[in-house]
Amino acid sequence: MKTIKPTIVLVRPQLPENIGLTLRAMHNCGLDDLILVSPKKKWPNPKAINAATNAKFIIRKVKVFDSINEAVSNYNFVVATSARKRYLSKPHTKDFLNLFEKLPNYKKIAILFGPEQSGLSNNDLMLCDCVFTIPTFSNNHSLNLAHSVLIMSYKWQEYFMQFTFKSSKKNDVSDKKSFEVFMEYLKNELNNSGFLYPKEKSNSMFNNVQSMFLRAKLSKKEIQTLWGMIKVFKNPRKR
Repeated sequence: MKTIKPTIVLVRPQLPENIGLTLRAMHNCGLDDLILVSPKKKWPNPKAINAATNAKFIIRKVKVFDSINEAVSNYNFVVATSARKRYLSKPHTKDFLNLFEKLPNYKKIAILFGPEQSGLSNNDLMLCDCVFTIPTFSNNHSLNLAHSVLIMSYKWQEYFMQFTFKSSKKNDVSDKKSFEVFMEYLKNELNNSGFLYPKEKSNSMFNNVQSMFLRAKLSKKEIQTLWGMIKVFKNPRKR
C-alpha cells in the first residue's frame, strides 16, 4: 500500500494549546509533519508541549516560517480549509471523497488552517489549489482549530488506509516556488504593458489571472516555456 501523508500548516495560530492539541490529533491519525506560519507565541512553547501529550516526539519536526509562500514553496498541491463562503475563482468542495480522489498523484500535499478568530484571508488563499469546507449539520460552521485538524486527519487516514493505490506516474505539477516566481514576473509584465488597469481593480484582475494558471496545473517545463514565450513577445527575434 502506498503511504500518502499531507503536511498540516497552521497559519498565524494564536493559542499554543491549540498547536499542542493539533499535534496530538495528527499523531492519533498517523500524521507527523506540521508547519507553523507566524505563530503569535514564540515557538517552541511549553503550553503547546504539555498539550501535545504523547505526540511530544514529533515536536522536534515542526517547522516555522514567516509567510505562507515560504511555507508551501516545495508543495505541488495546497488545500485551504475555510468555513466561510469564498468569491474566488478556485474549486470549492465540502465532499471529502471528491477532494481525496484527486490527490494520490501529487508528490507533496499541504492542508492549510487559518487563525482561530478569523480563519484564512483571501490573500492567504492565493497559492492554494482548492478550498475545502468541513460539512456541519447546523448554521454554525465554525470549529475549534484542533477539532478541524482532527476531523481532516481522521477522514484522511480513513480514506487512504481503506484503499490500495497502484503505482502510477506522479503529476508533474511545479512546486509553488517556481509558480510564484513566474507569477511575479508575469504580474510585472502585465503592469508594464498597461493590462492591469484601472489601478483599483488591478489586484482582483491579477487574482483571476493567477487562479486561471493554477487550474492549468503547470509543470516546471511548461512554466519555462511560457516564460520564454513572453520574453520573445517583448523582444522579437530578428529574421
